[in-house]
Amino acid sequence: MQMFLDGAGCDSLSGSTLPVYNPATGTVIDTVPAGTTDDVAAAVAAAENAQATWARVSPADKSRILIAAGALIRGEADALATLLTTEQGKPFREAKDEILGTAHIFEYYASMTGSIRGDAAVLPKYGYMNVVRKPLGVCGAIVPWNMPAIIFGWKAGAALACGNAVVAKPSETAPLTVLRLAELLAAAGVPGGVLNVVTGSGASAGDAIVRHADIRHVSFTGSVATGRAVSLAAAPTLKKLTLELGGNDAFIVAADADIDAAVAGAVRNRFYNCGQVCTSAKRILVDANCVDAFVRKARNAIEKLVVGSGLDKVNMGPLNNPGQRDAVAAAVDRIVNEECGRLIFGGKKQEGPGNFYAPTLLSDVSPDAVSEEIFGPVMPVIPFATLDEAVEIANGTPYGLGASIWTKNMKTAYTAAEQIRSGVVWVNRHLILPPEIPFGGTANSGYGRENGREFIYEYTEPKSILIGL
Repeated sequence: MQMFLDGAGCDSLSGSTLPVYNPATGTVIDTVPAGTTDDVAAAVAAAENAQATWARVSPADKSRILIAAGALIRGEADALATLLTTEQGKPFREAKDEILGTAHIFEYYASMTGSIRGDAAVLPKYGYMNVVRKPLGVCGAIVPWNMPAIIFGWKAGAALACGNAVVAKPSETAPLTVLRLAELLAAAGVPGGVLNVVTGSGASAGDAIVRHADIRHVSFTGSVATGRAVSLAAAPTLKKLTLELGGNDAFIVAADADIDAAVAGAVRNRFYNCGQVCTSAKRILVDANCVDAFVRKARNAIEKLVVGSGLDKVNMGPLNNPGQRDAVAAAVDRIVNEECGRLIFGGKKQEGPGNFYAPTLLSDVSPDAVSEEIFGPVMPVIPFATLDEAVEIANGTPYGLGASIWTKNMKTAYTAAEQIRSGVVWVNRHLILPPEIPFGGTANSGYGRENGREFIYEYTEPKSILIGL
């Protein structure tokens, strides 16, 4: 598949390519161009040529284009979901949900194009003050492999709605769906050059996007280590950054919670996308009075999960790449070997082709053993004695992306929600993120917000105009 520049597919200027693998089989399913600094420069030039005209397109016309994009995505939902499953690994059902969610995101931004406005006031003695919001120009979007379609939608939809042009780079292990989405956006009416997708490695194409002086904003989703590198690389050009750098979400189950609902929620959220979601429930904190019942019910549920190729009728697919599977296996082995937790179920790689790892349940886990996130299908259960202790454990990590509290007592819910340090807190649910909700983190989880009305402040800059009386 070719990269997408200036409204058309093209190869890299070097002619080099990268293979794309099916994580369920380990076989090559396609190749994409290995973009370099030169390809990024060409994409930026196309974006700069197109951006000013796009910025002058009326909100109503931008809205019609984004609505049309949503309709085209919905019309190809099955084909897009199959492509996403084949390159990323998730079950087809989850992939289709992601595709439909992506369509909804573009429709949401279509509804917001007329709301991108500033402020006004009369200042006695001075005059009429107008603060208008102006597009930034060319924006970079660096998209991860775990949720490539929907996160591409977050970044591209916001930038386009605000009148910016986009140069996006998908992950080298899951670029195909993003490329097809770019084609559909062009078919919906996004002019050539306004949206460009450069494929390649992070070290080459990604780094070039971050360093390019004419890219005025970069939205990056990925690891903390890479986020720090992005911040340093972007500093000389003083560009705006939106960084979403992962999380280690606490899932707190109070003594009065509906245990069956909490177990179902924990299993559903922890093993969704094989546990490869930044804000999935990564640490399950359970009141000591009900922890035995929780673990027993959780094991019963996990034992019933069917693991296999996402194109089959399964509950969980493979991890996206061999390195990720090895990292998960090493984390579980460390916890068990150092006696920081008890292995209840799973804890092993699957023999044969594919990046499969069994859904795993650990009990009596020390909080310190999981202060760093495990980005895979592992459910560590941590007992606690009081709500204060649970909140302390929840906050005892360098991350601050999301958390949830499961309880029937609204005072308990409110107390926990106020005290937990994270960008999002759910009550009796987890991992629900409609585009109307601002999403982002604190501490090592990054800064800035995707979605909600807050996207306006990420993708525009204020301009103050004072008219004398």
